[in-house]
Amino acid sequence: MWSEVKHMLSRTLSSLSFQTWIEGTTATVEDDKVIVHCTNPLQKNWLKALYASYIEQAVEKVCGKRMIIQFEAPHELSDEQFMLIWNYMIALEKQTWNLEARVTKVERRMEEIEKEVAQLRERTEFLERLLAADEQPITKTYIH
Repeated sequence: MWSEVKHMLSRTLSSLSFQTWIEGTTATVEDDKVIVHCTNPLQKNWLKALYASYIEQAVEKVCGKRMIIQFEAPHELSDEQFMLIWNYMIALEKQTWNLEARVTKVERRMEEIEKEVAQLRERTEFLERLLAADEQPITKTYIH
C-alpha cells in the first residue's frame, strides 16, 4: 500500500521534494491509521508541516477511505531546534527555486542562441555558394 502511495506522491511532488522527504520513508497500517516511519525528526516535522495533506489525499485514493496519518521518528527535536532547521530549510528551498528559475532562463537563452547559430550557418552556406558561383571562369564569346 505504501509503495502505491509513494508512487502517487512521486507524480504529484517535484522530484527533488519527493527524493528528499518521501522516498526514504516506510509505513505500517493499524486499523484506520497509517504510521509513516521517518528516518529522523527533521523529516517527521517537515512531512507533518508541508506534506501531510498530500499524504492524506494519496492514502485516501489508494485505500478508498480517509485514514489517520501519524508520523514517527527515532528521536525528537525541541521546538527551538526545529524552528532553526525549518528556517534554514526554507532558505535553501528559496535558493533552489531561484537557481531553477535561473537555469530555465539560461536554457531558453541557449535555445535562442542555437537558432541564431543555425541561421548564421545557413547564411554562410548560401554566401559560400554564391562566391563559388562567382569564381567560375567566365567564357567570353566574341561576335565576328
